[in-house]
Amino acid sequence: MTNRELMDKIIKFTADSPENYIPAEDAIRPDLAGMKLYEAPLVGFARADDALFTAEFKKPGIIHPEYQTPQEWLPGARTVVSFFLPFTGKIKESNRSLTDTPYEPGTPQRCSAEWLHGRIEGQIFVNRLTDYIQSLLENEGFESVCPTTSGLLRMITPYISTWSERHAAYAAGLGTFGLSKGLITEKGMCGRYGSVITSAEFDADARPYSGPFEYCTMCGACMAKCPAGAIDKARGCALGKDQLLCAPYVSGSKLPPQGASRRVRYGCGKCQSGVPCESGIPS
Repeated sequence: MTNRELMDKIIKFTADSPENYIPAEDAIRPDLAGMKLYEAPLVGFARADDALFTAEFKKPGIIHPEYQTPQEWLPGARTVVSFFLPFTGKIKESNRSLTDTPYEPGTPQRCSAEWLHGRIEGQIFVNRLTDYIQSLLENEGFESVCPTTSGLLRMITPYISTWSERHAAYAAGLGTFGLSKGLITEKGMCGRYGSVITSAEFDADARPYSGPFEYCTMCGACMAKCPAGAIDKARGCALGKDQLLCAPYVSGSKLPPQGASRRVRYGCGKCQSGVPCESGIPS
């Protein structure tokens, strides 16, 4: 299977899958029944033995010395397949225009219902897509693993785990990091990431950037939009977002279980929507 053949299958699965749409029985509001979650994905390929995985990401302050390389996840790994699923315009616009009440610790907060679906049902679709990619590869006789669905993912600290989807996407040439810690791609940063490690050998994509923060202009728009005051560009791009301030806001947005699936939904995304990097690389 070539890079192009796998990419085309991923794009077609995203376009055709009913799980890329909200079922009526799980919609937060009746008008959201049938809402599409994602547009066509970006797909990138990185060598499993790329020095980013084997050395750079293990450095303190980058990810962590206990970060697991692709070969640690899958002996014999040759390639990391990474994808970015961009949210539809409806999801982005809904969260861009909604005005939040001032943040008060301990009080319920909110983001748009569309964004909540993107975060929760959107992650369910990410998992389905990684399952699909694994099945394609395994049908071709190759081994594969998705760290985030393997049941083996381990939290090292409260905000650092043994695999990072954003860093995998960076290694695969999909984008660079922004002040808000999201990844800026050619389709922006509003969306979700996934990856599969495989013993199949694909051609690695060249990274069209030379540094991890190249696409961020440090405009401060995400800082101004953050309702929790968690972003400060004075700390620089690498340390600009304080997760200890962000996390209580996100958890404070939690809704009671709803719909036939009784899902608990929470989210924010204010630093990603309505900013210059929402849907592309800022100029």
